[in-house]
Amino acid sequence: MLAAETVDLWKIYSRGAKRIEALRGVSVKISENTITSLLGRNGAGKTTFIRILGTQLLPTKGEAYVLGYDVVREASLVRKRIAVLPQEAQPLMFPSPLEYVKYVLVMRGMSLSDAEKQSKSALEEMGIPRRYWNRSVWSLSGGYRRRVLLALLFAMNTELVFLDEPSIGLDPIARRSLWNKILSFRKRGITIILTTHYMEEAYILSDYVIVIHEGKVIGYDTPRNLVENLPVKYKVIVLNDCAELSKLKLDADYTVGSSPPYTLYYKQIENALEISRSLNVKDCNIKIEPVNLEDYLIIKTSG
Repeated sequence: MLAAETVDLWKIYSRGAKRIEALRGVSVKISENTITSLLGRNGAGKTTFIRILGTQLLPTKGEAYVLGYDVVREASLVRKRIAVLPQEAQPLMFPSPLEYVKYVLVMRGMSLSDAEKQSKSALEEMGIPRRYWNRSVWSLSGGYRRRVLLALLFAMNTELVFLDEPSIGLDPIARRSLWNKILSFRKRGITIILTTHYMEEAYILSDYVIVIHEGKVIGYDTPRNLVENLPVKYKVIVLNDCAELSKLKLDADYTVGSSPPYTLYYKQIENALEISRSLNVKDCNIKIEPVNLEDYLIIKTSG
């Protein structure tokens, strides 16, 4: 069974005389027990897509199914089997992590004793030290607050979890620690659909990546395949203005940037190396790298 499927899914907003097409005919199939990332620029339609699958928003037209259930006609059945972590979520209305997780579980129908047992197990699984369990949530770092939220999702034992920018605002060390916790969800057989602006995060975590641009899906594959299928393979990043750069940019297969840093893309490593040597003798601050998932997003959504 598929974790999620959409067929010609549209979401159109009307603001006065203005018509905004947030989603335009999105058709995708997402397999169970995978991590799938949604990538795209701000306003591409990623959060709208998640909100429709999470039964928080009605589609304008088209069909959407989660775990085999119609998100419109069978919304209550969908909600019992999913958990959603919005970008702005914070566990600040409860005094401590243990109380937060426990009482949300009770509100979902679990007995108090089972909720406490499940909460402690989840907090431990998420690597939250016991000394923090009864401490004020306000005193915890941003990284630990996100872990508390993930502990709740873990304790809820749902089949599908939606994460909207799960690591936003975290420092690099906290972010990587969070990645390990997210990967532990998949080991338990939980399907994850997430949005992120961190390309490294998407590449490391994802089995599949869906790229959305202006409401349409423009790419859907493994992160590696998306990058390998780009027509260009290498890039020269120029960090400053330097002599004859404008002429050399004409020789590139693709260029990005109207001011430093400039990125010059090439199909062949030999061409990139040749340009690099030319720029090196002209007081240019440069570096050469293979293309990555960020370049896929830039190239496919530019122009």
